[in-house]
Amino acid sequence: MTKKTTPNVGIEQLSKEIELSNLKLKLPKQTPLPEKIDDLPNFVATESKHLMAAAKGLKKQLDELKKTLSKEYKVEYPLRYEFVVVSEQRLPRIKWHRVIARKGWYPELETKEVSNGVLRRFSNTMDWEIPLYLHLLDELDHLENRVKPIKNLSSQVRKTMRAIEKLHI
Repeated sequence: MTKKTTPNVGIEQLSKEIELSNLKLKLPKQTPLPEKIDDLPNFVATESKHLMAAAKGLKKQLDELKKTLSKEYKVEYPLRYEFVVVSEQRLPRIKWHRVIARKGWYPELETKEVSNGVLRRFSNTMDWEIPLYLHLLDELDHLENRVKPIKNLSSQVRKTMRAIEKLHI
């Protein structure tokens, strides 16, 4: 039985500078609030779709960068941290994970969820990764600034619509 090779995580030395302008969050301008209460659920649903599409678009751009770096440097996993977009109340929520290669008879790849604070301290990152993660955190902060008000509005709309339905009974 032959021993598997350990999956490579991270690039030691990057010979080029990564073009960060290619990793942009494509958020459409926020539409104005509707004048009628009945139109609020549609507004929230539309904004939620736009925000989720923007988050998944950024994730797709990062995945393309990872594929390019993998091919160029012959590394399975070029970045030590990655993020995952999950849906929480139909709105995007970003979870950061650290990619860890476990050694042993059957080496495997493991991901461990970490907070944004770990990324800002740059533990276990290479020098070339720091500007990339700072850029991604900045872009995701723009997303979060749009998600928070929509999340609050969504919960208030649900409460209001329930109250209106009770009045019609």
